[in-house]
Amino acid sequence: MKKIKVLMAAIMLSLFTAPMMAVNASAILATEINLPADYYIFDTLEADVTGDGIADRIYLAGYKIQSNFSAAKNLSITVKSGADKSFIRFPLAEVGGYQPYLFAGDFSGDKIADVYVATASGGSGGWSYHNIISFSGGEPKELFGSKENFATNITGKFVDGWKVALANNTDGTTVIVGVAERREDYLRLGIYDEEGKVQKETQTMTAPFVKLEPVDIDHDGVYELKGSQSLSGAYRADRLAEVETMFKYTGTNWQSQSKLVMISSLH
Repeated sequence: MKKIKVLMAAIMLSLFTAPMMAVNASAILATEINLPADYYIFDTLEADVTGDGIADRIYLAGYKIQSNFSAAKNLSITVKSGADKSFIRFPLAEVGGYQPYLFAGDFSGDKIADVYVATASGGSGGWSYHNIISFSGGEPKELFGSKENFATNITGKFVDGWKVALANNTDGTTVIVGVAERREDYLRLGIYDEEGKVQKETQTMTAPFVKLEPVDIDHDGVYELKGSQSLSGAYRADRLAEVETMFKYTGTNWQSQSKLVMISSLH
């Protein structure tokens, strides 16, 4: 019985100290690459992102929120040059969240890997935020950031007859969605009167992307982005449709094409 108690105590001590050991090791590593001691390394990978033919070491670091081991704020990317061991750092302005991770691939078509970061917002909408940074020639440049994360290619508004008109700005088409099933809600909000006539102009809302994944659609070694996001009516939980968007970088900007992949069953 004594041996069992000793064994159980050892197991409990191991479970308690293992996460702390990982945090301490990460904090030491963060200090080694000239980050504040209270920063944590969330992910690392190796790839030639500067374009000199030598693999670099990429670190994704941030201030760790102590109440949650997977949460971070003030994220930044640090590249340790494989050639001269110098550091290049790029702060991800106002980016924070849960379970951030790295991916390296060529998005720009210059045959040099770019750094992609995905971070879950942790909110009820299940959104994620995405950044793509080029370190070509040792000069960091953001290719994909906050503006692109909130891309809205499909817009809509409430129209007479308990309907919402959804306009796809990438192909010029319009889809009409019936929303009579939610009439009580819309009457309460003052969007319609009892006859189904619009009383105040109300636009639809597009959420940030739930996911936005690197995909090489045409197998040419250059990655595109494939994302999905929700389209809502009068408020976020008032889901009307799901939108799929493909992004491709042209060298100066992102070309995007969106389509409705699911429309809520309303009457």
